[in-house]
Amino acid sequence: MVVGEIELVPLLDATGELGELAELFPETTDWAPYRDAYPQLFNGSRWLLPCASYLLRSESANLLVDTAVGPAGLWEWDAVSEEGLLGELARVDLPLDAVDLVFLTHLHVDHVGWNTDRIGRLFFPRARYVVHRDALAFARESTRPHVARAIAPVEFEELDGETALAPGITAFPLPGHFPGHMGLRVESGGETALLIADAAVNPMLLDRPDDIYAFDIDQETSVETRRALVPTLVDREVLVVCGHYPGGGIGRVVRRGDLVLWTAA
Repeated sequence: MVVGEIELVPLLDATGELGELAELFPETTDWAPYRDAYPQLFNGSRWLLPCASYLLRSESANLLVDTAVGPAGLWEWDAVSEEGLLGELARVDLPLDAVDLVFLTHLHVDHVGWNTDRIGRLFFPRARYVVHRDALAFARESTRPHVARAIAPVEFEELDGETALAPGITAFPLPGHFPGHMGLRVESGGETALLIADAAVNPMLLDRPDDIYAFDIDQETSVETRRALVPTLVDREVLVVCGHYPGGGIGRVVRRGDLVLWTAA
């Protein structure tokens, strides 16, 4: 996919079952329309979660958005496939030392896994690693294993609010899911893509922005963010990108009758 003169490439790292939908989305009782729209995200009553990174490739930089799950077996979930990122990078002919910048939308375990290798060595040796300062401060207070392996060894550049990362690529706040949670705006040649990270972690939340996701750290703010975000996406000429959506996660948000749906581009 191309946004003006910037190439946007999904890189699928892993897929697995995150848990029971009834526990993760306790206010959502009717999943039927979303099963029809997104069958790839369901395994019975459980959420089948893809985890992707994104490469933004332009004349000025190779920018990687999030580093997904990482080496196999380190995250306690029911994995279907893992360690896909290495093959994906080879597929797009991107050596590890050709990544100029790693932008982390936030520091949940499924977004930082390939910051380092299995024993904590920097995975992208020439890259600048960039994250919001509030995300880093919050993560550093955690004792979870992924923090010691994939966050503590990294020397981060810290952001604070909307920040240009490269020509046409701007990080911006999308608060609620995690402290310092950010999205990315890509603008080039009159075209726009918004990488919304986990602001609406399941596409159902684009239709039901008031529903609760159990792993949103600030659930009230997450709802406010979705209420403000969704009207700017529906039936607009903007690509809406999320690494947990089907088929690479690049699509558009459209109204179909009474539903607001994400459709793959």
